[in-house]
Amino acid sequence: MAFRATRFLRHAFTPRPAFELALRASCLQLVLARWGLETAALMGMQGEATANDSARKERAVEAIASAMYESGLDDHMTEAEKSMLDRPYRTWQYDDYQYGDHWESLGVLQWLLGRQHQIPAYYNNFDRANVFRATGIQPAQPQSIAQFVDSFMAPQQHLNVDQNLLQREIDIAEAWSWRARAQALLQLRAEIARTEQGHDQAPLQEAMRAKHIPQSLKKIAKELPNTIPAAARRAFERGIIDGLENDDFAITVELKEGKDQDGRPATTTVPYTHLDSAHHDAIRKIADARFMAFAWSVDKLDQWDQDKMAEITSINPIVSIWTPQDE
Repeated sequence: MAFRATRFLRHAFTPRPAFELALRASCLQLVLARWGLETAALMGMQGEATANDSARKERAVEAIASAMYESGLDDHMTEAEKSMLDRPYRTWQYDDYQYGDHWESLGVLQWLLGRQHQIPAYYNNFDRANVFRATGIQPAQPQSIAQFVDSFMAPQQHLNVDQNLLQREIDIAEAWSWRARAQALLQLRAEIARTEQGHDQAPLQEAMRAKHIPQSLKKIAKELPNTIPAAARRAFERGIIDGLENDDFAITVELKEGKDQDGRPATTTVPYTHLDSAHHDAIRKIADARFMAFAWSVDKLDQWDQDKMAEITSINPIVSIWTPQDE
């Protein structure tokens, strides 16, 4: 099994117009504002709230839904997003709460729009408070949505992102998405083996769908113990990942004790594979959400639908080092 030797090939991406990204970012921010209220209620943070507090939050929920319609964002929301905003307070279902993963998508869109200076390492989240403030949108105030979107509506307004920098960030997103999917496949190898012996494929297909893993990647599962080290070394050699640890993607973690010379918590690096399943899942969600934002932004994903990410193996196969091919 070999990897495409494409180190010197490049593909010019054409991002969607800036105003489209601004509209999508606005949609995400409204739903994430509602997500915050629903998550607080779910976690019991309002257990001691007064009747006035509950009434105030219900009015906030209604104001967010009204802002969607008054600003015209309802024409740009997905059906699922509109449904989430239209539902009464505290009636969300389990799947609705997964929308919180899109804080990372919103961060990427803001980076593309020049509202974030950098994209954090893929084992760290964007600062949500910073992401929320960066647009200037007040979810209950439709005029603030219009002001944000209008700032990107001028015909001469284009994304001011260097093509080489965009290429690099897409390569990084793709690398971490691949590594996250590879880890999920490692955990599914026993199930894959059972299907190859003629057992029902439905449980495996559902597990892969839930983690947005393309069915086409199933064929590389057996080779992953060899493929992961090879991919990690190539990614490090190309500067796509910053560190290599035991022939795997290096993850920086804080130590429970000790400080560095600046007084911050001391850190060390560990191989990706040494993390526990909860941390694997957290990194996968970060990678999935950022990869989705990039895929949609350069029109590789035709609509904002996370389920469709299971169809995306690579944003740019021309430069991909992740897609194996037979020698």
